[in-house]
Amino acid sequence: MIGAAVATVAGTVAYLASPGARAAVRANLAVAVPERRDRERLVWRAFVWQARHYLEILALERMDPAAVARAIRVVGWEHFLAAHERGLGVVLASAHLGSVSVCGQVVVSRGFEVTLPVERGSSPLARLVNRARSSHGLTFVSTDSPLGIHRALKRGGTLGILVDRAVTGVGERVPFFGRQALLPSAHVALALRTGAALLPAFAERDHGGGLVARFEPEIALERTGDHAADVREGMRRFLVILESEIRRRPDEWSVFERLWER
Repeated sequence: MIGAAVATVAGTVAYLASPGARAAVRANLAVAVPERRDRERLVWRAFVWQARHYLEILALERMDPAAVARAIRVVGWEHFLAAHERGLGVVLASAHLGSVSVCGQVVVSRGFEVTLPVERGSSPLARLVNRARSSHGLTFVSTDSPLGIHRALKRGGTLGILVDRAVTGVGERVPFFGRQALLPSAHVALALRTGAALLPAFAERDHGGGLVARFEPEIALERTGDHAADVREGMRRFLVILESEIRRRPDEWSVFERLWER
């Protein structure tokens, strides 16, 4: 899709112009991949990859759905189909890894309804990005509209949630890379309450920079009667997968706020 050269320039400018975000990425990676000695290079690459992500999102409005589908290689689609066939809805739990907003278009391009929770009163840039994301059929619901979120699942639809940052300040404090962090719990809580399948799904890039959308097997959730404990256990199971993803490609992890307290 978008070439690497433009993203490298834009990402480098953002890296140099954003000392606060740069420090946050550096601090997050110090916890996630403390063994890496090339951490500053990883910090810089996180800005470059995020710049490329934004450029690819904005390009969506100029692309037809078939072109978007051709640009993305899909792995594990059978896991999504198996989860969807149950008819109780699917919670796609993902993270700020790779070009997740673009790769999420794969589900829509294959004829499935996808709803994303978004914040009210977002910035002009966020509105521009959301307009581009919705150009191929993604729908949005406000994060403060639990009824709208439940309706999306009750229709047997798919709800996509990024769960590596507690944007609304609501969630659970759980171990993440060995340290307590506040992370969203809605993906697990919703799946437990509605019976929807909880499916990890991630975007990544292959060695040539191409886009890959990868669907993992459904996470089995326990219902012991202790809802709070069941949510924490479901989060633990998901975070095992997420930690592995981040360790494998930390430069694609684009969280620009500190996750852990100093």
